[in-house]
Amino acid sequence: MKRVPRAAVLICLLGCTTPVSFSQGPERLEKVAEGQYLQWRDGQPVKDTAQIWTIWRTNDGYEVEDKLPVDVGDSLMGMMGGAFDTNMSPELREDLKNSTMKTVINFQMSKQREIQTLKLNGRTFTDSKQIELANCNVKEANLVCKGREISAHLKNAVQSQLLYRYPFPLLFTQVLNQSRPATGQTISLTLVLLEEAKNRLQLAKVSGQLRSEGSEKMVVGSYTFNTDKFVLTFDTKDGRRTIALWTSEPGIVFAMEDSQFASGVRVLLGQYKKYSDF
Repeated sequence: MKRVPRAAVLICLLGCTTPVSFSQGPERLEKVAEGQYLQWRDGQPVKDTAQIWTIWRTNDGYEVEDKLPVDVGDSLMGMMGGAFDTNMSPELREDLKNSTMKTVINFQMSKQREIQTLKLNGRTFTDSKQIELANCNVKEANLVCKGREISAHLKNAVQSQLLYRYPFPLLFTQVLNQSRPATGQTISLTLVLLEEAKNRLQLAKVSGQLRSEGSEKMVVGSYTFNTDKFVLTFDTKDGRRTIALWTSEPGIVFAMEDSQFASGVRVLLGQYKKYSDF
């Protein structure tokens, strides 16, 4: 994948006539697309925020993998923990021992683009050990998420749409494909939010609304693209959350804004290479 100049992000809409075979696992049949999202603030790219993703076609549907950027604050905390371990209080030492940083989001979708599994992988601060932070599965109308210390279970979740708080726009592919309103219309939907509290997983079912704002031109650097804009709103324990999404017909999300972001921040698709239809 070519590196894109920081001053001007180029979206590469390059189609290949021959699918690319993948041999990393028995279920991965071919690479469908790959790309990179980057946070922008007030028209400028934010350093060290790139997340690199890949979509594979599988026997059952699709698999999406997103490699997260290294959190500078988390890395510093890990180094400090190793350097000052002997001088720490037992409570702080225990907190660092249980603290982790996320490295990969992986989820599998059916052919109808319904999320069936979602996994969060990461590593510990103290020894950089690779661990699985969460493993969620939708089975027989029930949603079960297994974590490091405790599992979360939600019944009758088959018609709900699973979301995680990390700003990865492709997590909204299911929402935009399963509940796509007509231009100017608003529809209601049920969401399940995967949350974390002190290394424990929580599943919260909430009611949301998705509204289509119609076509809108998306400007990325010196390039302009035709997109469809949608606005998703729902209430959480911390208040009303509003997410704006700009997408295209193939299902790729070009940009995302979130009321939880700092002022002026937007996640943009900076690189995109397509191998086959999604």
